[in-house]
Amino acid sequence: MATFRTFSLALFLAISLCSCSSSSMRIMATWVNPKEKPNPQPGKHKIFIFVMTQNYEAQVTLENDLATAAANKGILTVKSNDAFGPILTVDKLPKTEVLLKAIRNLGCDGIFTVAVVDQTEKTHYVEGSYSAGAFVPYAGYGYTYSGYYAYTPTFYSPGYYTTDKTYFIESNLFNAGTEQMLISMQSKVVNPPDIVKASKQYTKMLLTELQARGFMK
Repeated sequence: MATFRTFSLALFLAISLCSCSSSSMRIMATWVNPKEKPNPQPGKHKIFIFVMTQNYEAQVTLENDLATAAANKGILTVKSNDAFGPILTVDKLPKTEVLLKAIRNLGCDGIFTVAVVDQTEKTHYVEGSYSAGAFVPYAGYGYTYSGYYAYTPTFYSPGYYTTDKTYFIESNLFNAGTEQMLISMQSKVVNPPDIVKASKQYTKMLLTELQARGFMK
């Protein structure tokens, strides 16, 4: 009975670990407006952060992380969820002229947007596999099947289907006065972890890119 319980636990752990699809996150391309020079001086800017999604939890989490990262660099921010509250449906989106007027009235000279521009899903089958326990000699090894089975189990992890979810995300920085795009970053996110971890990873990735392009100290 003890052997059976050990086998069941090992099988459960093997299935659990193998069934998790790996996640990845990277910037695929960045475009910088050659006619607009970045001015990364701390205290000189106030940025309006707008994560454009109907998932309110994702919006609040990412906007908070972006605002914290900006504050650490001496940049003031206004978050869209603070200024306008949850925008859960398209019909609640403010008109462009209303939004721009509100942003300028808040004293913001920049607008930073994040939006999912495409999403794909791909399901594939992962073959089953065998794994043998480590060989541990003991007194009487090899004399009985019961002894062999108890000390050297072989586990079979059955095959399973897994779905990879890929998101293509675009992040843009605009000049609030001229409305000109200053920088655009296209990212690919595969099987993102929970929203808290994904948000922090994505924010760190954007921060690194903005610094590399001269938009942050």
